[in-house]
Amino acid sequence: MTDADGDRSTLTFEVWTADAAGKPLKKVSIADNEWGVIVSPYVASGSTVTVDVPVGKLALNTNYVFHTSAFDGSLYETSWSPWAKFRIELPVDLTLPTPNYSAPDPTSLNYYQTKPLGSAGTPLSARSSKSAVEQCSEADADGRQVCFGTSTPVAKGKAPRSGAKAAGVATAGVEWCHTDFENILATRFIECDVRSVPIYIRMDGAIQATARFMFLRMLQLDGQNSFTEHLTIEPAQQIPPAFREINFVGVEHLCQGSCIRRKSPITARGRARRGGCRARCIPRR
Repeated sequence: MTDADGDRSTLTFEVWTADAAGKPLKKVSIADNEWGVIVSPYVASGSTVTVDVPVGKLALNTNYVFHTSAFDGSLYETSWSPWAKFRIELPVDLTLPTPNYSAPDPTSLNYYQTKPLGSAGTPLSARSSKSAVEQCSEADADGRQVCFGTSTPVAKGKAPRSGAKAAGVATAGVEWCHTDFENILATRFIECDVRSVPIYIRMDGAIQATARFMFLRMLQLDGQNSFTEHLTIEPAQQIPPAFREINFVGVEHLCQGSCIRRKSPITARGRARRGGCRARCIPRR
């Protein structure tokens, strides 16, 4: 930007979508104001002026043109500058490298501890779009209802698991997957997600009793085109007498997208029994 009198000036930036040849098609609102334009701060004559367009105002893989007009505090430029073309592209190359099939597989003594979705430091693209919410049944005639609370950490030693661990079908012999604390652990072919979930009995909105369960979800890749998922639900502590009996029923296990479901539901009934739902999903060809 240059000013004949050497005055400090601002530039107004206006953006339009464009065809491949750079012909303007439609004006884009790049700022939340009446005119949809961005006005730069005042700068000295002879300076290069830049502005930042807020995230979400421009689309990927789209052609644009912009032009500018100056104002020196008293006089407006009577015409726009020539159009300048630009295009928004993906900022990184997402091509994956060739797999190294001879790389050693991490063992149970060298598994990875990953961050749960939504934790600090997790990329935005990997975070869950929905937060966990409490789920409650309808209140009965006495004002009593049962609720699944949100997954919360259990203080070490405060809520020990039952001594009889289901190391058979549910964990497929993967002992390191059967932990006593909330975590997500993984090797190349196995991931274990362990969470503590409270279940409440409420009477007229007030919690009368709480039972805590450990939900252990394990995914096993076969290295080809399918995976097997195991879900184990175990009491994390003695069930309070107020519950009398808790029934877990694996009603349905869903696959989404290019997936074929093979379901084998197992029902857990009573205080001491354990169970889950096992599903094997194979991508559609």
